[in-house]
Amino acid sequence: MSLSILSVVLLNIVTSIAIFFVIAVGLAVIFGLMDVVNLAHGEFVMLGAYAAFITSQLGLNPWLSFVIAPVIVAIFGLFIEKILIRHLYGKIMESILATWGLGIILRQVIELIFGKDYKIAPYPVEQTVNVFGAGYPVYRLLIVVLALVIVALLWYLERKTNVGVTVRAVIQNPNLSSALGININRVYSISFVVGSALAGLAGAIIAPLVSVHSGMGINYVMNGFLTVLVGGMGSLFGLVGSASLLGGSESVFSFFFDPVWGSIAVILITIVFMRFKKTSI
Repeated sequence: MSLSILSVVLLNIVTSIAIFFVIAVGLAVIFGLMDVVNLAHGEFVMLGAYAAFITSQLGLNPWLSFVIAPVIVAIFGLFIEKILIRHLYGKIMESILATWGLGIILRQVIELIFGKDYKIAPYPVEQTVNVFGAGYPVYRLLIVVLALVIVALLWYLERKTNVGVTVRAVIQNPNLSSALGININRVYSISFVVGSALAGLAGAIIAPLVSVHSGMGINYVMNGFLTVLVGGMGSLFGLVGSASLLGGSESVFSFFFDPVWGSIAVILITIVFMRFKKTSI
């Protein structure tokens, strides 16, 4: 294997890790705090991707989609939280059924509005960078930078702000937090909106890399949940570690074998990890 090919493979691994993380982080915020399994998370990502597509169709700068998409999905998430999610706090089975139905509704609505054909969102930047003689898209490198920025911001919010202290208190003991005067429902509502915004941002980030269509969310919700399960709820760096393990494995198996084997590898690694984790407990 030449040095240029090896460099591209390594960069693809890093990019895959970043994509796994940005897709899973919004889900981790919601699941880790609220015990709500949001099976419509993939559809929230899909909404973000469509927001990126619409932004380009309106002739706006593609970079604006990184602001427009999370704002739109956050507003939608606030609406859904008020009419549906707030009745499902701590009810895992009920949340699975309700959000599964919500996902179906969202896919059908998008199909009615935009049809079933695939849409294309443009790259915000189309330049390539020379990597030992091989061209590599600058945009894929920017995804890595964006993922690192998200990690840094979430770490700062979690560890250095009163909001982070409040959220950690609610995660550790919601009943005691409520007794101390913390508005639990408001914390849950804000957390769901933040998780929704992160899903919308993830959709805008990956939109230029894939074909945008109503069923695209199904492809990402599984990887998101597996990443959260392996990383553990409420652990930012655990999520980074699981994204590295699963995203890196998928990229390696996809390169040397086939994308199908990459998906199979992710599932098998998760099964083995969860089995080992259960045994160790």
